[in-house]
Amino acid sequence: MTGIPALTLRSITEDDMTAEKALKIGQAVGRSYKNVCVGSDANPSSGMIRNSLISGLLSSGADVKDAGIMPAPAVALTSKGSGCILMVGEPDKQGLISGVRIMNPDGSVFTKEQIRQIIKAGEADIMPPDYKGVGTVRACPSTADEYNSAISSKYGKSTDAIVMLDCGCGCTSACAPQILASIGADLTAINAQEDPGYSPRPPGVDVSDLSKLSEMIDPHLGGIGIALNGDGTKLALMDEGGKYVDPESVLALLLIYLKPSTLVVPFEASAVVDDAFRDLIGEGMKTGAKAHSERRIFRAGNDLESITASMIENNAEMGAMTDGTFIFSDVTMCPDAINAAAILTKISGENSISNLLASFPKYIVLKDSVHGPGNIDLFNKKLTEKLKELDAEEVWEIDGGRVGMSEGWFAISRNPEDTDYIDITAESRDKAYAVSMMELAKGIVHGCL
Repeated sequence: MTGIPALTLRSITEDDMTAEKALKIGQAVGRSYKNVCVGSDANPSSGMIRNSLISGLLSSGADVKDAGIMPAPAVALTSKGSGCILMVGEPDKQGLISGVRIMNPDGSVFTKEQIRQIIKAGEADIMPPDYKGVGTVRACPSTADEYNSAISSKYGKSTDAIVMLDCGCGCTSACAPQILASIGADLTAINAQEDPGYSPRPPGVDVSDLSKLSEMIDPHLGGIGIALNGDGTKLALMDEGGKYVDPESVLALLLIYLKPSTLVVPFEASAVVDDAFRDLIGEGMKTGAKAHSERRIFRAGNDLESITASMIENNAEMGAMTDGTFIFSDVTMCPDAINAAAILTKISGENSISNLLASFPKYIVLKDSVHGPGNIDLFNKKLTEKLKELDAEEVWEIDGGRVGMSEGWFAISRNPEDTDYIDITAESRDKAYAVSMMELAKGIVHGCL
């Protein structure tokens, strides 16, 4: 193995990938998991990384279920019987060498501890198997059909929505247009072919760039626009007027329509999410869902690992980030923008999304920072004590703390880029209330320094 770089946590999760690193990752994973499902997006470098990855797996004696070029949620659904999933791609940024994302069979992201165990296995001095012990590859050509059928059957053919869909010339082309058309959408799809040699989104431009869709949406027709990222794990939405809808408002629409009993979101998610979950907004939306008598919202750190871990711990129906990432546990634990697109299509067919958004209240968000160098652990200990003294509706001790008040919330956390500063956020429908919460939060911070 001379010349192959050492495998580290950073080399798997953050550094630019190389074929040599992919081979090493495959060998390490293959030592711990003997049945592995592999999928990839349509990025130009994904084929090279995928082949190196599979070579490493086979050389360690692992059998591979090859899902091909498919969206991540479809790969997760077809991975039954596998020990883990390896998804190759760079779904959110063009122009980079594709990375490798390691997931559990249910689609949830590997924890850092699980990755450390793989690295440990890769470092062990174990002879690779001889030719008789080399793994095998089994193609899985039914991945798209199985996923498309699973999602389409959830919603039926009962929508008259007009939808402009941008697949970005990625692997979602195998699933998203077929699903939206099958549930009755009047669909216009652009960039709906897999094309590794061309991307409609320039390097550095993410899925929220909807300039091409905005040119196609006719306000008189009442259609919406949906754009998907490279592997079907994020989406962006435009309403019937061609206006971009921020991800937290998209989440609010999904919550009002689905009415899940349990939800996990980042601890700094906007009040529009709380109000939507508690049915305090969106009263006019047409939906067949009925709210459960007992409903609970859980807070987690602002990263996918924390969200999925909390979902599993609390058996949550739904989880979301604040960037257009949505997880529906009744399908898989993999972020699933295609499923979300189908739900938004249903909503649009029965409601005016622009009218619903216009009915949402305006929220006042205040942000400030306090200079607070010193012992971080001591500050956090004092902060925990101060927050417990408050007469608050809810207190979450995550990355500092979030406090839910009767008419809003505030959060206190260390600035991730400069730990000498403490960030404070306050949000309410009422500006005076937001100001009072900000002053309360500042007082708490100064009392902990």
